[in-house]
Amino acid sequence: MSLVHKSFGGRNRKPQIHADLNLTPMIDTLIVLLIFLVKSYSVTPSYLTPTQSIELSRTTSKDGAPDKPALIVGKDGILLNGSILIAFKNGVPIRDFSKDPYIPELKDRLDKMKNSDPQFSGTLILQADKSIPYHVLKPILRTAGVAGFYDIKFAGQGAE
Repeated sequence: MSLVHKSFGGRNRKPQIHADLNLTPMIDTLIVLLIFLVKSYSVTPSYLTPTQSIELSRTTSKDGAPDKPALIVGKDGILLNGSILIAFKNGVPIRDFSKDPYIPELKDRLDKMKNSDPQFSGTLILQADKSIPYHVLKPILRTAGVAGFYDIKFAGQGAE
């Protein structure tokens, strides 16, 4: 701020104040604040909502579900992205997959999903009804591994 005193035309004239505002330091400060806020901003992961009337196992984990593809194994079948791939009867697949190296239908869909994602990380969220036995889940896990999904996270219902 600079004070300019002009004394033309007599002594009764009031001095004129001319103030310069330097915007550069203020803009620099705002940019630093903006960068700090953007770097410290974290997106909370999406929460999975159980579908197909499945009852998830209880968990004590406080971690939220990452925003990754969800494979749902319920009493009615295996769902991927909302469509049934393999139908179940009373929580058991109609076909026996225990002797196969993988489930072909599931592997094909997982391969398509993997190839269409340019930022593929190998993470898959598995929502399984707690009444589904492990011998039913084992071929599904093996198929996901064959398809390149090595980071399989089991979704559970948090304790209330």
